[in-house]
Amino acid sequence: MRIHYFVPFKRKIIIDDHWEIPMQGGKLRIIEESGYAKAIELTFEKQPLEYAPSFQKRATYEAMTTITGHDELIAFVKRQLDNTATFLECFHDIELMTEEIEAKYEGETPEEETRLSIKSISMGRHDSALPLSFDMFTRALMAAEKYDGPRFEVAFVKSARKMLKNQEFINSFRYSFLLIESLYGNGQFKTPSLQAALKSNQEFRNIVELAIKDLIPAKNDRNSDSAKLISTKPNADDIINHLVEKRGFYFHGNIKRKDAWNPDEQDSAESLALLAIGIITKITMKAAEPIFVAELGKRHFEDAIQAGAKIVFEIKFRFREPEENFDRQHQVNITMPGTKVTPRTAFAVAQHFLHVFQHNQPVSALCEAECKIQETGEKVFNLTFHSKEE
Repeated sequence: MRIHYFVPFKRKIIIDDHWEIPMQGGKLRIIEESGYAKAIELTFEKQPLEYAPSFQKRATYEAMTTITGHDELIAFVKRQLDNTATFLECFHDIELMTEEIEAKYEGETPEEETRLSIKSISMGRHDSALPLSFDMFTRALMAAEKYDGPRFEVAFVKSARKMLKNQEFINSFRYSFLLIESLYGNGQFKTPSLQAALKSNQEFRNIVELAIKDLIPAKNDRNSDSAKLISTKPNADDIINHLVEKRGFYFHGNIKRKDAWNPDEQDSAESLALLAIGIITKITMKAAEPIFVAELGKRHFEDAIQAGAKIVFEIKFRFREPEENFDRQHQVNITMPGTKVTPRTAFAVAQHFLHVFQHNQPVSALCEAECKIQETGEKVFNLTFHSKEE
C-alpha cells in the first residue's frame, strides 16, 4: 500500500527552488500553488494495509459505526516535522500544521485497492463558531465612544487563550500570571512577599474566589499537583500560594534541574493553565465593566425600536391562588429588541416571564403559560406545570 501525507504551512511561504528528497524511507516534496509553498507531501510505498483506517462493525448497543486506525508511521512523521519546524523557528515565524495532516491510502495492486474501505482521512482541530449576542456588540461599540478599551489586560488574555487553543499550556499559564503579577503583585518578586501581596489585595481575592466556583475541568490532566489541589476544594489562599510556586517553577526553573519542566510535557500544566485563565478572564470581565452601564442597555433598546427591530411577545397564562378552587387567567406583553425569534430570545423571554410572575405572585401556583408573537400569532413556547393538589 502507498501512503501520502499532506501537511500544510500555516502562512504563505516562498521556496524559490525545491526538489524531491528522501525522508524515513519515503519521499518528501513541496507542493507549490501560485508561486507559494502550500504544503509538504510525503509518500511511503510498500506499507502494511493495517495502517489504513477501517470501519469497525458496531455492537448491538452502539449507536453508530466507528472508524479505527493503526497508522504507526504517522507519529514518526509528525515528530520529525515538528522538530524540523522547531529548528526553522529559531530564524523565522513559520508553522507546519502537523495537527491537520491529511492522509491518502492507495493500493499498489488491484487486490489491495479493493481491500481499502477508507482511502483518505483528515485530522485537525475543530474551531466551533462563537455565539456573540448583538447587544454585546452594540454595547461595546457605544462604550468605545467614551472609553479606551482595556488593551493592557486584553494583550495578555489574548495570548493566553491562543496558547491554550494550541495546547501550549505552559506558555498559557505564563501569560496569565504576567497579567496577575503586573496588576496585583505590588512590585514584589520573591515568593513569600509576592504571595503576601496577592493575598492582601481584596479585589484579587474576590476574583480568585469567583474563579474557583467556575473552574474548567482538564481533559488530559488528572495527576498533576494542580489537578490534585483543585480536587481538594481549595480556598483563595491555597490557590494564590500554588500560582506563585508554579510561577517560580515555570519562569525560573533551571534546565539542569532533575525535575526541570519539559516543553513536550504540556498536559501536566493543563489544569494550571485552565485555572489561571479562569482568573484572568474574571479580571478582563471587570475591565470591561463600561459596556454594562445601564444607560447603554437603554440606548440599545431605543436604537432597536427606532430601527424597527421590535418583537412583542404576548403571554397568556393560568394560575391559581391559595385556597381557591378555580384558575385565574391573565396576559402580559414583553417587548424585546430583535427582528426574528431565536432560541436564545425565546429562552430569555421565558426566563423574564417566570421572574415577573414569581415577583408579582409569590404564593400563586402557575398552571400554564402560552407565548405567541403578537403581530403574527407565531407560537414561541408553551409551559405546563403539573402539581398535585394537597
